Amino acid sequence: MRRTAFSLMISACFLTGCSEPHLEIFPPLDDPALIEKKIAPADLREDIDAFYFGALERHPDLIGYADIPALEALSSSLKTNITKPLTRLEFFRTVGQLTHTFGDGHSMLIWPYQEYEQLQETGSKPFPFRVHIDQENQLLIKNNYETPSGENITAGSRITAINGISAETLIDSMQRYVGGETEYLRKQFVAARFPIYIWAVHDVMNDFTLNLETDRGDTYSMPISKNQPWQEIGETEEESRDFYYKNLGTKTAYLHVGHFDIDPDWFEEFIDEAFESFKNTGATSLVVDVRANTGGNTDTALYLSRYLANKPFRMVSKVREKLNSDNRGWFNYKGNVGDLIDTDWDDWIDPMPEGKRFKGEKYVLISPITYSSGIVFASTMKDFGFATLIGQETGGNANQTAQGNLFNLPHSQLRAYITTRMLVRPSGANTPGGIKPDYEVHATQASLQAGEDVELNQALELIRSK
Repeated sequence: MRRTAFSLMISACFLTGCSEPHLEIFPPLDDPALIEKKIAPADLREDIDAFYFGALERHPDLIGYADIPALEALSSSLKTNITKPLTRLEFFRTVGQLTHTFGDGHSMLIWPYQEYEQLQETGSKPFPFRVHIDQENQLLIKNNYETPSGENITAGSRITAINGISAETLIDSMQRYVGGETEYLRKQFVAARFPIYIWAVHDVMNDFTLNLETDRGDTYSMPISKNQPWQEIGETEEESRDFYYKNLGTKTAYLHVGHFDIDPDWFEEFIDEAFESFKNTGATSLVVDVRANTGGNTDTALYLSRYLANKPFRMVSKVREKLNSDNRGWFNYKGNVGDLIDTDWDDWIDPMPEGKRFKGEKYVLISPITYSSGIVFASTMKDFGFATLIGQETGGNANQTAQGNLFNLPHSQLRAYITTRMLVRPSGANTPGGIKPDYEVHATQASLQAGEDVELNQALELIRSK
């Protein structure tokens, strides 16, 4: 169930339903002909203003997240540079650059998903390889790939260019279209959705040329065709799923939670089954992997936390919400547009009963793209001491934004997503930065080439030492 479409990285259903228009992620276009239409420059300039002022109206702390003078300057520059009619996709390559200046992974302009889906439905093939961007800004092939005719690309191979554009230029340009508190986080989101952004920003789809460098320093160029059936090798069917669990031996269990964007009823059944299995096999140590977890529904994160907790806990300590025309409640009972509502969070949750919760050693693997309700989960584990955290600091802030509004720009109908809430971590600390691991380890080009899982290996080493 590996998904390349979009995990919104947020708690879009946090404390509310998801049926209202301002909470619907991917509505269809009212007029599909708009995909091909050229939109007048004056209308496009109005859409840029609508994106900026829509963010200003909704975000609970845009001044704290964004460099407002830089945001305004870029907005003005983009409007000045629009001198001819553009399609929606062409316009996205202009207005989408505002996204990174918001400095928030929950505030962005969504790529033209209708065009992307239409291309796939008519037989076009997106970029076929999963990639990793390391701390040295290298763009690396993440897994081994081959075709039935014998072509192959090995894990850890470095992409030096695509269609003659250097990897450094590609990474820097694409991260400008992605939401995120830090540039490193934005680059990790680019890596996670590389096929989408390499198309949306650089029009790479179907046939292209890949320039690669091997671990020996050899360089070569490889033409990639949409007719090549590239297959990822070395990954089991189990590991291709977003949710699974297994026994690692020596009474150690492993639970992979790829996201929290899942039906709560299904998730609860899955988690009940997993922990019943851990109990039956006599597991005394548990590794929970949320490295790829970019968020979802906080109800699912809470349910998992109950199995790992040994005392009452809360997921957040305070919520701040900014009111706008969409979220004021029935008959506007919450207040006026622009009001900031602060609420202390006193909803303390009991752990699972004594016979159900896991009592052994617990380890949680995190990464720079653990985000949104993934961060809320990690901060709960950290602040209450429920688990040992291993990996790298989350790229998103420990105090997360959430509960966004979605709205269309008036003329292009491009869809914007802007957060309306801020969640303060359970401890109440306002320390800047992300959730820091107790043990920091990093994947390298060498570890990718060797197929090593450095975070999991660190957890197993700690388990063995005990």
